[in-house]
Amino acid sequence: MGADTDDSLEIGVLCSDAIPRWQRRALDRAIAETSAEITHLVMKEPEVRGCRTVPYYRRALRRVRNYPLWSLVGVGRSLTPTPEHERFDPISDVEGVSTAERVYCRPEPADDFGVELPAPVVDELAAAVDVVVRCHGFGILKGDILQAPRHGVLSYHFGDINEYRGRMGRGFWEFIHGDDATGVTLQQITETIDGGGVVVLEHVDIDDLYTWQAIKRRGYVVAEGMLVTAVKRLTDPTFTPSQPDEGDYYTLPTGTAVGRYLVTNTAGRIQRWVREQSSPGESRA
Repeated sequence: MGADTDDSLEIGVLCSDAIPRWQRRALDRAIAETSAEITHLVMKEPEVRGCRTVPYYRRALRRVRNYPLWSLVGVGRSLTPTPEHERFDPISDVEGVSTAERVYCRPEPADDFGVELPAPVVDELAAAVDVVVRCHGFGILKGDILQAPRHGVLSYHFGDINEYRGRMGRGFWEFIHGDDATGVTLQQITETIDGGGVVVLEHVDIDDLYTWQAIKRRGYVVAEGMLVTAVKRLTDPTFTPSQPDEGDYYTLPTGTAVGRYLVTNTAGRIQRWVREQSSPGESRA
């Protein structure tokens, strides 16, 4: 296992066959800019991955039933091109994973919600890696895996968890509230939602951005470099993750919040268009 005298760490990654491009870049940078090494990829067994259609449609129907207005917005977004940072790349494209051991598992439902990894997988990771990074493909994690590696399980939260916890991050509520900044948090997750130790927290200025899409894009760019910082901090024996304040819990928008988003985002697009016409060649925001 990696020694804490430098920035070498042995990393396990929870992932699917493909991950969002910003996650791939974050892993690439961590490997390129530190002495960290990805030694294990934990993936769902092929038959589990092949049985996702029914659960997917169940979740989709539940979302339509609980959040009908936001679901209509989602349909509209699905008709537009996928933003570059959110496009998926094969996990095999990540630098250095060709030699990583692939561990296939069948996650087990937790007692209330979320999933737990099987005990043999937890034991293997506890013995083999220093930290686990959760990427796309695994939902809310619970159980022994959260404490098994020396530095726990790292997960991104798009928001400052001291103020904004829960679903629908990526600067959405900050945009709706007219905040000047949002945050990106890399935390050691616990069974308390967004209540884990904060390893890296970056504040992101958004007062010059007009749309939620631009806010998300800037957050992804910031997130790409945070895993490098996390590796360096976790290998510093003087570093201790901070405990967050318990920020307000947010979920998907309903009612007037959806209307406010549509009005604010549309107005922002118009403002951006006007600015681009008056200043040709200026970067998009």
